[in-house]
Amino acid sequence: MSTHSDSVKIFSVGVELFKKFGIKSVTMDQISIACGISKKTLYKYVNNKSDFLLKAFSAFAALMESSLFQSVEFYGGNAIDDLFAIERFAEKHIRGDEDRLIGQMEQYYPDLASILKKKREEIVFNVTHRNLKKGIQEGLYRKDLEVDYITILYYGHILAAHENNVSEQPTSLDQLRQTSLKYHIRGISSNKGIKYLNQLINNEE
Repeated sequence: MSTHSDSVKIFSVGVELFKKFGIKSVTMDQISIACGISKKTLYKYVNNKSDFLLKAFSAFAALMESSLFQSVEFYGGNAIDDLFAIERFAEKHIRGDEDRLIGQMEQYYPDLASILKKKREEIVFNVTHRNLKKGIQEGLYRKDLEVDYITILYYGHILAAHENNVSEQPTSLDQLRQTSLKYHIRGISSNKGIKYLNQLINNEE
């Protein structure tokens, strides 16, 4: 009988194979061998490779979302602290491999790519929207912010940083994200928030 932990392990192995060899190259036979199961057993979890990709990356996204919220709860504080906790999480866990895989899916499985990009968008929107509301309540962000519009704009910042990295420009992804983050905070902060941000930056130096 299959269990949730079994499927998580199988999907995790599959994602790592896709990262290493590319989506087009990896076969269902290779996935089953790497997981130490028969191909027949593998097909108890998925219908085909396309279904495997969808379920594997959906599971990966759900895991990242859960881990992100746990990290913010543990390392965060006020709204600005939370943004830096999110950034530290991204530096550790989001290295650009997933962006490259989505780029490959756009070529070979465009319908899947659209679904997964939408899921990524929803996660970022939820985190950003929640953070903006919190910052306004704390007085760290300006009260006149158009929360929905700022959420879209910040997602654009994040997407631009990752697309730049994928396009092999000679720029550090971490530096781009750090610059984008500080730009974002300065643009939305009240005087109180700017003062707090400057204190954090001075403490880093």
